[in-house]
Amino acid sequence: MSSGILLLLYTLFAATVFLVRELSVHAALSAGIVFALLFIPFRKVRGGIVPILFFLGFTFLSNVFYRTGEVLLHIGPVRVTDEGLRLALLRTVRVFEMVYAAKVLAAVVPLDAMLASLKRILAPLERIGVPVHDFFTVTALTLKCFPVLAQRLREEYRKGGEKGDAGGPGERIRRGVSFLVPLFAESMRDPEGFFSRQENRMQ
Repeated sequence: MSSGILLLLYTLFAATVFLVRELSVHAALSAGIVFALLFIPFRKVRGGIVPILFFLGFTFLSNVFYRTGEVLLHIGPVRVTDEGLRLALLRTVRVFEMVYAAKVLAAVVPLDAMLASLKRILAPLERIGVPVHDFFTVTALTLKCFPVLAQRLREEYRKGGEKGDAGGPGERIRRGVSFLVPLFAESMRDPEGFFSRQENRMQ
């Protein structure tokens, strides 16, 4: 299945997630996502799990104390109503579905193919002067540069550790900034040339 069709299916899925309010339907959608996640390497699934869990928890807690409806729990000033619980579950499961459906999509569709599909979809905007081609070209090169920059930073810290001059946290931050700023500046001036040079260096 082409990446364009998969992106269209994800868009339709996102629309369904926000239009449907029945928790039973969302339970079925979430079960389908969990089933799909079983076929994805665990290292990809667990990526960013801490901030995701934090955001899910925040979404639930910020909605559960809804003030109308039948009171289910009342402890001091804290009241949990049936409508608040339903709203909290609905909004939390929506976030879960959107985030992990996107993870499934990212695992199935390579980044280059995804950007190419988005470029084709938005290509008609070129007619009214929107620089779609330039935007996606620079975006693709920039995203390719991030792993290279991370690898260079790891090498720099490893060299510092081998020399015994890693220093304290402040010194490590200073060294990291002084190392990354010139690289970022170079990647912004000539992203294509920068990526090619760094890729050749890593080989």
